[in-house]
Amino acid sequence: MNDKNNKLNSQSLLIIFAYAPTGFGHLRVSDALYRGLPSYISPLLLGSRDKSLSYLYRLVSVNPLTRAIFEWFEHGILERITTPVYRWYLRSHTQILYEQFITILDQRLISPQTVLIIATHFGLAHQIASLKERLMAERKIKILLAVQITDDIPHRIWYIPGADIIFVPSDRTKKKLEEYGKHAGLPPVTFETNPYPTNPLLNIDLTKDENENKLSQVDFEKTSKIHMMIPISGAAVGTAPLTKLIDELYTLSHRFVFHVVTKNAPYTRVFVSEMLNRTFIKLIVSSVDKDVINKYVEIYTNEIISLEVTKPSEQAFKALLNTDKRGGVILLFTTPIGKQEHYNLDFLIRHNLIPSSIQEKSLWNLAEKNKTLDKEQAKKIRDSAKEWRGISIPNEPKKAAKFILWCLKRGLFTAMMQKKYFPRSGDPHAEELNPHGVEKFWQKVEAMI
Repeated sequence: MNDKNNKLNSQSLLIIFAYAPTGFGHLRVSDALYRGLPSYISPLLLGSRDKSLSYLYRLVSVNPLTRAIFEWFEHGILERITTPVYRWYLRSHTQILYEQFITILDQRLISPQTVLIIATHFGLAHQIASLKERLMAERKIKILLAVQITDDIPHRIWYIPGADIIFVPSDRTKKKLEEYGKHAGLPPVTFETNPYPTNPLLNIDLTKDENENKLSQVDFEKTSKIHMMIPISGAAVGTAPLTKLIDELYTLSHRFVFHVVTKNAPYTRVFVSEMLNRTFIKLIVSSVDKDVINKYVEIYTNEIISLEVTKPSEQAFKALLNTDKRGGVILLFTTPIGKQEHYNLDFLIRHNLIPSSIQEKSLWNLAEKNKTLDKEQAKKIRDSAKEWRGISIPNEPKKAAKFILWCLKRGLFTAMMQKKYFPRSGDPHAEELNPHGVEKFWQKVEAMI
């Protein structure tokens, strides 16, 4: 990617990132892929103008009733019925997007011969795919559409007829989507298993001193501050329980320092005001989505973080980063919301990057009783923890805080912080665990041009 003669640097090529404002996930993935390009390449960012998408996302994420209804539509026969209807709707409502593309092409000083579009949302991907032939015929240009799926879930709506390549995080998702397309009689599409794209700025080596700092944070016998990252989701889901969790943790130990990153919006106003009253919280707020994502990365650049409390959204794939990297923290997952977050956790369980559900419940029970582990029991748990990059925490804030402190006391975090050597030798799905997903993405895209 450092070679200025590569195909991505051609003056005849225009690169466009297409995303939708439904939470931070799609933007985070777009940002990670963008940061994998050399600085001398200047792509354009194309966002959906459909504000209803953002409203619906928040409604579905926050409201338990609408969330339950939405999850009901994600399963079985209802998904089979609604997917073709939704696909038809998306692909037949393209006029606004068409006008945006025409404007972009007309404003170029040099007319591109090839337009490469990177889509991280299925809605825009379907619309772009349906416009490709028309635009290519009218403008006599070549249009390539590369789609990045943002969770490890084989949702049928992610099957995009007309896409040139669709990147998926696992062989399992690839297989299921290919089977769906065949059974549904849809035009064939190329699916490519590629390691999930994590931000390259988070995959930078720590110095020896920085590594020692991180290790000291998870050592119960030390007195160093424990820096915990808490990014708030785009829909601001679960802010009340997170406030309680922060208070409970600080009550248990004044070693904790919390870095809270959130969007400044009407639905976060109460949460932000509460955070401002706590001296042990470092609060970062912005009204611009992209700025919130940039601030999150900046904190990792400027601070040594050891723990992060997060939803098992696309953030779950930070587990691919080793602990000697800036973003290689111990991930503490809150209760999954939506089918995709359950699937993301399943990806981590399959690769032994988090404990199984049975192991998890056993650990929660031990922590609830504040059990002191005997020598044999401690060795067994810590040996298992050496493989883990994250762990789910109880839903109730008081229990979650107690569990986190118990893990700190019993040396689980110290074991988890050890440098990992994955994938294991002989792993048939080893390619899914590579931390250089962004680099591999661009290598495969460049080969397609």
